[in-house]
Amino acid sequence: MKVVNFIKSSFVEFKENVTWPSFQDLQKDTIIVTIATVLLAIFLYIIDSVFAKILYNIYETLR
Repeated sequence: MKVVNFIKSSFVEFKENVTWPSFQDLQKDTIIVTIATVLLAIFLYIIDSVFAKILYNIYETLR
């Protein structure tokens, strides 16, 4: 019974007390997060490539 009461009170809390963002705000935030994710992925790819080349050169030198 406690679980049912918790779920009911949670639903009421979400319905009455939570201020939900507008659709326009959600679109703007989604675009910002997507751009940031793509930029971070590109940055990490570049860093990984640089370290891979450095390690390759070190291993070739030690051969």
